[in-house]
Amino acid sequence: MHEDLSAFCSTCRAYRENPPPKILFHMKKISWMTLAYLLFLSCKSKPVNLSDQLKTNLITRLEKIDSTVLLDSFRILRIDTIDKRLERVIDDSIYMREFARVQGQYINALAKGVRPDSIEYYKGEADYMVTQMDSLKREISQADTTKKLGLAIVCKTQVSRHGGGQELILYYFLDFSGKIWDSELVDSSIATASRRLD
Repeated sequence: MHEDLSAFCSTCRAYRENPPPKILFHMKKISWMTLAYLLFLSCKSKPVNLSDQLKTNLITRLEKIDSTVLLDSFRILRIDTIDKRLERVIDDSIYMREFARVQGQYINALAKGVRPDSIEYYKGEADYMVTQMDSLKREISQADTTKKLGLAIVCKTQVSRHGGGQELILYYFLDFSGKIWDSELVDSSIATASRRLD
């Protein structure tokens, strides 16, 4: 048994000192693959952080909507995860905003005494929207809170034009790939801020 052990050890020593070419080839292949993988990881570009991504998006939107408005500061105040229930709450908020707009058009049409068919149109729109509000409230109460859909981000910005400045609170809604949902809300907020700077 002692002879078997010493024979085994001498065989191991011989393989370490002079390994067969096939083993050398595999060892070199593994070394090159490891080196290539480490090189790939070190060259991989760093992802842009969320704050920089949203700031760049806002600057692009400012230039498109009103190039005279400048972004003085940008800061993320809060980040929340969007689930189905929060998505429904956001939809409800957008719907209520649209309802207020339609209702305002109806009231203006009544006050200005415009054509009766225009008044009927706005009244029909407002009445229909009222009937949909209850179903939206039901959807909110029944919505799933376990499925995560994206991020809700609240940002505080300072914009200015020709020395006059204004604070602007923006709401960004993103999916997990970074795509912005409802970007027209951001555009609407920028347009409102631009008008207030006049």
